[in-house]
Amino acid sequence: MINPDITQKIDSLLQQTPFAGLSQDLKLTMSSQLQALFANANLVSREEFDAQQAVLERTLQQLSELEQRLEQLESDASNEAAQQE
Repeated sequence: MINPDITQKIDSLLQQTPFAGLSQDLKLTMSSQLQALFANANLVSREEFDAQQAVLERTLQQLSELEQRLEQLESDASNEAAQQE
């Protein structure tokens, strides 16, 4: 289901363009086509986008921390192996 705000914005934009002088039927057809296009575009809300961005940032931070820990463990293992020789 398309967001009613998007429908209003589409109608508003159509009224501000050269298409404003077109017949009501043609405007309705264009509006429904644009709404169908947006409905099939798999768009997400700003809130959902921001939430996913925050999850990604946390994941990247955790990955960076794990990479640092791995480097430290590898370094420690290498030093222990060198001391045993």
